Amino acid sequence: MSNRDAIDTITGYFYQFDKTILEILTQDDDNTAICIEGIEDIDVVNADEVSAIQCKYYAKTEYNHSVIKNPIILMLQHYANNKELGINYYLYGHYGSGHDKLTDITIESLKKDFLTYRKTEKTFNGEKTRKVHKVHEELGLNDEDLSDFLIHLIVDIHAPSFEEQYKNIIECLKNCLHVSDADAEAELYHYNSALKVVKNLSVKQDKSDRFITKSLFIEEIKRKDEIFDPWFIRRKGREAYIKSIKRERLSNSLNMEAFDRFFLIDSCCGGKLSELKEVIYLISKKWSKVSKRQKPCFCPGIYIHGLNEDKIDELKNCMYSDGYVFLDGYPFKGADLSIKHFYIEPSIDNNIKFRFINNQSDLSSLLSGALRTVEVYQFYKNEVFFAYEGIKVVNIKVEALDYIKDMTK
Repeated sequence: MSNRDAIDTITGYFYQFDKTILEILTQDDDNTAICIEGIEDIDVVNADEVSAIQCKYYAKTEYNHSVIKNPIILMLQHYANNKELGINYYLYGHYGSGHDKLTDITIESLKKDFLTYRKTEKTFNGEKTRKVHKVHEELGLNDEDLSDFLIHLIVDIHAPSFEEQYKNIIECLKNCLHVSDADAEAELYHYNSALKVVKNLSVKQDKSDRFITKSLFIEEIKRKDEIFDPWFIRRKGREAYIKSIKRERLSNSLNMEAFDRFFLIDSCCGGKLSELKEVIYLISKKWSKVSKRQKPCFCPGIYIHGLNEDKIDELKNCMYSDGYVFLDGYPFKGADLSIKHFYIEPSIDNNIKFRFINNQSDLSSLLSGALRTVEVYQFYKNEVFFAYEGIKVVNIKVEALDYIKDMTK
């Protein structure tokens, strides 16, 4: 599969997930049950009827009957075995062009355009022949059956685009959760949670475990989950994700408060020591303020999680050789951790650029000894690795060190 095909496939998955979220949020009855990956991509079950919805996203494709032929055949096959249930079949798709090719589907056009196909098959003596298949006849369905199927079949090839559907979701989230008109809250927190809920339900093995009601869904996503899902990052795209995080989680200004800020970096993000050094320099530059006129001055504390002692020593020696002045809480070799030493205020004279934390135990001790307001920013790859009671830790998911570099520039 080419990279472009892979991107199109992923986009299709997200389009289906987004349609699922939208379908749940727009239900009038909070107790309507939605099944993910049931009869079709999405099943809507209420007291009166069942609707089976299949989603297709072909933004680069011209509509032709052949594009929806197989989905309609599969729907008819299900109908043939479940006629008494009165299930509605809904084919929901977005196409780049060719919309005028589909008019009202009649019994005759259903047979001709969607239920008849030719397939090369081998005969009993091994020769190949083109055989005509008529699905309705093979299923034993008459015109009355097909007429009833058409009553229950809805084909919408004018579904909104990827971005239009997403905007509709954000509006629904604002309305359902009564959040502010600022898109960031709905996008960064509640959409992230919604995507996570739908994704987790979709992989459940037992169909009965893939059901959720609107009321339960709202309850699940109204909490502001700050643990970002990997699929959320892929859905937004790297650049848009970084831009959102910079704006909403890592913004600073000329009048930045003199807080004790700690930046925790997961070594699982990879990269060489030279890249780690660059990240540290960028953080120290952005979140430091040293001035003769303005007091107090401040600089950040930095902790690299999961880096072994030898690598920590190598990193510190490298930074010291580059002329960077920093504190690590140990005033001399063999000394105990000194909170007083760690929090020496940076100045023009001492040229302290940042404070380095050697391990997680030291981090907890230094946080407990802080005399000013504390802010903790945790950059993690796979899972968060630090929590501290009484202090809010801002968790920021990143895929690699270059994410942090771009977030701190």
